[in-house]
Amino acid sequence: MTESLMEQLSRLQLGESGDKIHLQYKDEHRLATQCLAQQSRRSLAIFTYDLDPYVYDQANFLDAVKQLAIASQLSKIRVLLQNNDRVQKQGHRLLEMARRLSSKIEIRRPKTDYLNYLENFLVVDATGYVKRGVYHRYDGEVCFACRLEAVKYENFFNEVWECSEPDSDLRRLYL
Repeated sequence: MTESLMEQLSRLQLGESGDKIHLQYKDEHRLATQCLAQQSRRSLAIFTYDLDPYVYDQANFLDAVKQLAIASQLSKIRVLLQNNDRVQKQGHRLLEMARRLSSKIEIRRPKTDYLNYLENFLVVDATGYVKRGVYHRYDGEVCFACRLEAVKYENFFNEVWECSEPDSDLRRLYL
């Protein structure tokens, strides 16, 4: 990742800069996701194939999620996870956090119609987003103040969320 992109991302403020920044490497996606999450005040909506651990199982991102979860009664973190195989086999700290903060963080599995949707994204406060065109590639973009696109992604997310169900494979059984 170029130093200038890292500096640029760290200076951007949610709701202030409408510049779209092209991302093509996993380090760029990790940093963009972390920067957006750290600025969230109300909500995170994550539509993901497998909760890519390089992006979503990182300390800075998880700290931002935890801060959002405990900051307000109204905050909400929702995750639509298309494929839970990796999470079940390898574990994931976001899953563990969701189990501890179940009233704030919810993970659901999309209905079959949406399991093969290729685009993955994170929307913050219906204002900023980071997306990948195809879940297994890191080619995408981030925008900290693109409300129209962010709302478009959030509306799609809400549509899928309404017809999804909690992922029973991820529940912890206490015996």
